[in-house]
Amino acid sequence: MPIRVIQWTTGPIGRAALREAIENPELDLVGVFVHSEDKVGVDAGTLVGLPPTGILATNDKARIVALDADAVIHAASKAVGTDTSAEDIEALLTSGKSVISTMSYTHVPTVSQDVHERFQRACAAGGSRFLAAGEHPGFMFERLAVGLTLLSQRVDRITVQEFVDCSHMPQKEMLVDLMGMGKQPEEITTESPVFRSMSVEFEQSLAAAADALGLRIDEIRAEIRTAVGKADVVLPVATLPAGTVVGQILTWTAYHAGEPTLVAEEYWTCTADIPEWELALDGHTVRVIIEGAPRMNLELSVDLAPLPELGDLSGGVVAVAMTAVRAIPYVLRAQPGIVVPEIFGAYRWPS
Repeated sequence: MPIRVIQWTTGPIGRAALREAIENPELDLVGVFVHSEDKVGVDAGTLVGLPPTGILATNDKARIVALDADAVIHAASKAVGTDTSAEDIEALLTSGKSVISTMSYTHVPTVSQDVHERFQRACAAGGSRFLAAGEHPGFMFERLAVGLTLLSQRVDRITVQEFVDCSHMPQKEMLVDLMGMGKQPEEITTESPVFRSMSVEFEQSLAAAADALGLRIDEIRAEIRTAVGKADVVLPVATLPAGTVVGQILTWTAYHAGEPTLVAEEYWTCTADIPEWELALDGHTVRVIIEGAPRMNLELSVDLAPLPELGDLSGGVVAVAMTAVRAIPYVLRAQPGIVVPEIFGAYRWPS
């Protein structure tokens, strides 16, 4: 019998998930929640370029909560008005629907102990389950890097680096105003709104990985390093003058017993001409480095190019959506509560 699912919002990630919910014979789409007024009443199929399904989108949360469904693919956007994700998830869980979310809840206690307790109570009341999905954070550190430790006799440090080519970013406001490219190095600090937002995500990632490894984190330190251009860097949306920032490394390091043990690094670059950094050759690559016995180095490249067969959604968007969709049957088989993916045989840190 197909699993009855609801798609919550239809941004890029939501559309990728919605398309799969329509086309996958193991899933039965029963509802779609949208924010935009111009999407209300539109058939779910039309929203993703597929034939009509008979399921019309609604912006009525109460109507969605009242639907009879097994699971909700929750792909709310952080950019839509006031963030009501915790309240929405709580209501859905209380109504008996399990929720798989691509929002930043990979380690709920790190977000808020209050939210953690509310989700637990909601799961108990509804007999439901909650899982946070995602590519990075969500998979690369918490599951891929941790999973590699099955091969380890000893682990001293795990570093996960993500390399993002920002040179083709379509909006100057994002590249310059928010990310700080083209600014003076002293203007780039850990107090920026973008860095603070990302800290919420990556501190959770480190905490979730630590739990899986049986590691106690004593503190997490954050820092930013910058690289400046030796010449003007001309991009489609802006020119970054020589001497201004053309690359950043955002780092979060978890310490245990005074030693750096888990490290998450984000490399943002607008040019490959940064010889002082060891950059990945591909435009979007994740590198996992495990120091220990044996030492391991894994590089995974994800093609972000638009996929014509999936409505020109980017490969990165599809990857995030699939972490939620693929998890649905496993989540429904779990005991009610907050679901933590088990990594069978992962290395356990000595106590």
